[in-house]
Amino acid sequence: MALKSPSLFWRTFTLLMLLLIITALAGLQSFRVLSEVPFSKGISQQIVSTVNLTRYALISADTNARPDLLHVLAYREGVRIIPKESSDEWKPLQAQGDIAELIESQTREVLGEDTILAGSVNGEPGVWVSMNIEGDDYWLLIRQDLLDPPFGTTWVFWAFLTFLVGTMGATILTQRTVKPLAELSAAAKKLGRGEKPDPLPENTRTAEIEAVNKSFNHMVQELERMEDDRELLLAGVSHDLRTPLTRMRLEIELANLPDDSRDAMVSDLEQMESIVNQFMAYAHRNKQPLERVDLGAVAYETLDDMRLRGKDDVRVETSIMGNLFVMAHPTELVRAIQNLIVNADRYGRDKETDILDINIQVLRQGEDAVLRICDKGPGVPPEEMARIVRPFERGDTARGGAKGAGLGLAIVVRVVKRSGGRIKLSSNHPHGLIVELVMPLANKKNEKPVLEEQSAPTDTLLPPKKEN
Repeated sequence: MALKSPSLFWRTFTLLMLLLIITALAGLQSFRVLSEVPFSKGISQQIVSTVNLTRYALISADTNARPDLLHVLAYREGVRIIPKESSDEWKPLQAQGDIAELIESQTREVLGEDTILAGSVNGEPGVWVSMNIEGDDYWLLIRQDLLDPPFGTTWVFWAFLTFLVGTMGATILTQRTVKPLAELSAAAKKLGRGEKPDPLPENTRTAEIEAVNKSFNHMVQELERMEDDRELLLAGVSHDLRTPLTRMRLEIELANLPDDSRDAMVSDLEQMESIVNQFMAYAHRNKQPLERVDLGAVAYETLDDMRLRGKDDVRVETSIMGNLFVMAHPTELVRAIQNLIVNADRYGRDKETDILDINIQVLRQGEDAVLRICDKGPGVPPEEMARIVRPFERGDTARGGAKGAGLGLAIVVRVVKRSGGRIKLSSNHPHGLIVELVMPLANKKNEKPVLEEQSAPTDTLLPPKKEN
């Protein structure tokens, strides 16, 4: 099963968020790198100043006052001085990035190349600096938080706040960008179902969207005008043909003709009238809003009205599920089902026995309601299935004996398309044709497996059965 492509909203939103995150990380890294030199220089100057001041204070202080001075330095400034021994174990200074190396190099430039900066001495952590006072070597311990970054952990809060604001901005920007395209897509889908969409706004602030909306509205108006002209043309032609057809039939009925000739001529006139009726049905556009219709109830009532069950040369098998509601025009839906049954009766009979064996099902498939009509006739070659659903295409080459104008299935396609559905043709095994009307459910919560809420006869509650 192919994965569904992400919508334009999520694609654009994801790209914007990735751009914001990458930009924020690059900015943070740039700030960290650019701040290393001034930060390390400030730490180095503080270390140098602390070492020099401590050395000069001890040298200039009286010998008896040195213990008090060392106590004050340790208590108030966190500075300790201990003798440096050859047996001392020390570890290099540790800091983020290249800060430790920068501090060491800048400190040694002032205090001398033999100056040692350590991160711990004899297991005690801190910032340790070696120094010489009057020929004796000492370790100077400075407080450990000297190397902490100046921004501390506050960057976490600001990073979160920036991410939140960026997410809101990306959402608003994406919605404003995608909304006109979503409106255009919805209008195009509505137009594809045979409905007239509401005009798209033409006073947008974006020149490209405004031009597209104006062009689309103009296209809808032109299509509406063409549909009106075609409907008027077909209606006029059909209306003008009815009068001579009626007069010809009356003259044939009154003429002194043999019965066989009269019946043949009446049959031809009935076929011509049927073609005229198909023209009228195909040209007519129902502009009423769609209604919530029970597909199973309509299929059962239509089958009952056509009285196929009482014919000796027809076997009907039904499996109809009730309370599967779809959005459609009831009259048009009835006409579509009638056309399918008439086609099955006309083309789906067994060649040897001339018996129509038809199976009618209404069932649910996922989020759709399906009307399935199966016959056991000659069938249609797979390469002809796409052709016969087009207007004015007949199944002459596939099934033989075709009559009419070739608008039966075209009317069905138009009716189902207005409801957001589709028609599907497939071969029935070992022979025959399966026609499926797949329509989206209008309300999935009211589904029940029987027609108990309808006025249909109670035999629909029984398992599927065959009738001769």
